[in-house]
Amino acid sequence: MNRLELRKLSLEFRRLSSNLLNSTDDTADINLSRFLKFIDGNELISGIIQDKISGVDYDFKECYDIGSDDWADYTPPVDEACHIKAQYDYLNFINNENTVNVRSQAMNYCWSDKKINTIIQNFLDMAFKPLIDFINDQLSMEMIVYDEKAKAMGGNTYIQNIETVNGSASQQNSGVINTYNTTNDTSSMLDLIDKLLASLPEIQGVDAEEIENVKDDLEMVQEQLKTDNPKKNRIGKALVGIKKFAGDFSMKLAVTLAAGAVTGADWGMLLQQLENFIR
Repeated sequence: MNRLELRKLSLEFRRLSSNLLNSTDDTADINLSRFLKFIDGNELISGIIQDKISGVDYDFKECYDIGSDDWADYTPPVDEACHIKAQYDYLNFINNENTVNVRSQAMNYCWSDKKINTIIQNFLDMAFKPLIDFINDQLSMEMIVYDEKAKAMGGNTYIQNIETVNGSASQQNSGVINTYNTTNDTSSMLDLIDKLLASLPEIQGVDAEEIENVKDDLEMVQEQLKTDNPKKNRIGKALVGIKKFAGDFSMKLAVTLAAGAVTGADWGMLLQQLENFIR
């Protein structure tokens, strides 16, 4: 599987998992069945799960306690492999019932909110979000490993500055001169991300799927930077994809953007600030 195929797989998984976590009473059953069918049907994802839970002896009902006469308890095990197995087995349990019914499982638990769609979403987040995060992290790791192997074999080298302008400002007859400080303050990085996202539709000569991939990575970084406690590991994983995009399409970016408000230096500056931020 090449890197583009890995990116496609990652995006498809994230789409299906997002659909599952945002399910309503009308869509929860089909979304759960589609999600399980996808992870079982994909050799890489299925292998990731099986490698993690192989040889693990754990009953998912110890985690979810669904056989209780009272409200069900949720008691996730400390051991991650046991927790992954519990979630995977619970998915299969719900899907293998005579009639798939996410709502009935959600109603086993006591919730403060009484809106059925909110109850279902809270249940799905509680029950399966750790499994989704685990698979996302493993897919990102696969891409990192792929990039490192390509680098070791003499693949593309990342070019930090896509275009370089030499000389004083008075010697530069055209183009846009952008000045940024090199600190890792989030406001500066968010401004750069907004600028780059707005420029993506103008890029010529690059496959639409590659544009969508880097947009996805930029938005992931943007989302993390807007939180009170950004997850640097997730930013680092997205940074791998942004670097790859900038390196692979450096010449096309330079030609397309030279006359616009975005320059190669904007890409280089963002990457430099993100690298400083996650150190």
